[in-house]
Amino acid sequence: MPYLKLLHAKAPQVHVLSRDVTTLGRSGEADIAIGGDRGVSKLHARIETEASGYVIADLGSRNGTYVNDHPIGDEPAPLLPGDRIRLGRSVFVFEGGEPGERADDLQAPASLFRADQLPYTMAGGTPAVKPEDTDGRLLKLTELSKEVMTARSEAELGDLVTGSLLEWLEADCCAIVHPVETGDGYDFEIRTLASRPGYEDRSISISTTAVKQALENRMASITSNAPGDERFRDRQSVIVRRLVSILCVPLWHEDRVFGLLYLDSADPAVEFTVDHLGLSSAVANLTAIKTDNLRLFDAAVAKSALDKELALAGEIQAGLLPGESYAFNTLACAGAHVSCEEIGGDYYDFIPYGEDVLTVTIADVTGHGPSSALLMVACKTMLTTLIDIGVPLVERVGRLNDYILHHSSVSQFITFFHADIDTGANTLRYCNAGHNPPMLLSQDGPVQKLHAAAPPLGIADVSFEVESVRFESGTRLVMYTDGVTEAANAEGDLYEEQRLESLLTKHRGQDAGALKDTVMAAVFGFSSESRQCDDVTLAVVEHTGA
Repeated sequence: MPYLKLLHAKAPQVHVLSRDVTTLGRSGEADIAIGGDRGVSKLHARIETEASGYVIADLGSRNGTYVNDHPIGDEPAPLLPGDRIRLGRSVFVFEGGEPGERADDLQAPASLFRADQLPYTMAGGTPAVKPEDTDGRLLKLTELSKEVMTARSEAELGDLVTGSLLEWLEADCCAIVHPVETGDGYDFEIRTLASRPGYEDRSISISTTAVKQALENRMASITSNAPGDERFRDRQSVIVRRLVSILCVPLWHEDRVFGLLYLDSADPAVEFTVDHLGLSSAVANLTAIKTDNLRLFDAAVAKSALDKELALAGEIQAGLLPGESYAFNTLACAGAHVSCEEIGGDYYDFIPYGEDVLTVTIADVTGHGPSSALLMVACKTMLTTLIDIGVPLVERVGRLNDYILHHSSVSQFITFFHADIDTGANTLRYCNAGHNPPMLLSQDGPVQKLHAAAPPLGIADVSFEVESVRFESGTRLVMYTDGVTEAANAEGDLYEEQRLESLLTKHRGQDAGALKDTVMAAVFGFSSESRQCDDVTLAVVEHTGA
């Protein structure tokens, strides 16, 4: 009989689901009472049986119910063996056999998955268990997220994403598919298609069954045994191409599906796993967000409809940013922020942390408009509070990431650079989460770049690490958002990181205020004949030694 196993408990706790309906909550009235967790509501959720199996529903709880770290919302969510259920800080594992039965012996039924959940089983039986390479997957996702943010067109984005997934999953083909409305409904348009060497000239037919399930049902689907899967085994694409593995993940953004990622393989040695599904889902999320942002840039927005929102968001943003100059002990700081015609979420700050340490921050919320500005406000408010109560650097970043993961839209993330500059020890300790690398200028020697070591905030539940460098007298830290390096001239050329580095090297002797003015003048001079498409934000910190 199915049961729940409580993780991280002092003593093993197993709750057998012997009833048709089982309630969970903090109250003694709940069938499974969860004591000592104030994040759990009195009656938080219920698990019940349906014809198709077990489902879990939220009962209007304050903090929500999560399956595999994804909120289930207002609709009941299916439960499969191995699923993790989180209520408050309490985490249960749903198992499909008797307590004590080995999970390896459980056979999972063929299944489809909602794109906004991430189940751990797939069609064709129990998924293959392979050694986890968490660091490898995180590195791939971190590097791809940086490249995705620099893509300037959907075609460039598609080539980048399909080429990466084709290599990582060793698939035969990887495609981005979009629905096209027709008189009889809709057809499918392959926007980008990547094929492994030797397959370029072959006719490739995509499984329309998998595509329809992803687009119509907002479901991800995965199989490592297409000939034995009743959804695909009689389909022409499976028969002709002798497909073995198929994976489809919707491009899902703001509660709508506007396309999908599709991968397949005819090689029996290439078996798609749930780890592949997790990686592909994260890539699909990045792709959907970037696609939507690209379309926002190209869309013609009626200015009259946005005037009120732009004015309000602009006032909020301007009031929360520090002034153009700031001094702390031996540090002289300068900053500048110029919004584009669409309000964004760029943010920089200088906040003292005790008598000797100044925290410096620069961040960029994805997208434009009031929603991005409001998320920036939440980030600023929470960060200020964490600093005020003395929370250490790495824990600040971790708490911000956790907050954004669980309290913001899945379509939003933040590139984030945050550092503690200790004027007594002359050190700079920093954490870079997917942000453009700030540049460190010494009095002589090459420019040192402080590269990202983790993905942006709000992408994944990961651990963050702190790096440390010396910050001696005469050193300058230059932080910037992508509006600086992606400023374009009339010919479409970008200002780019290399041009900025050369400018900083040439003017490294200027003080913080002068260096800030030099960079802003150079960027806007370079792009003076073209429309500003992004916020431009710059912050400079100088160790004066005085």
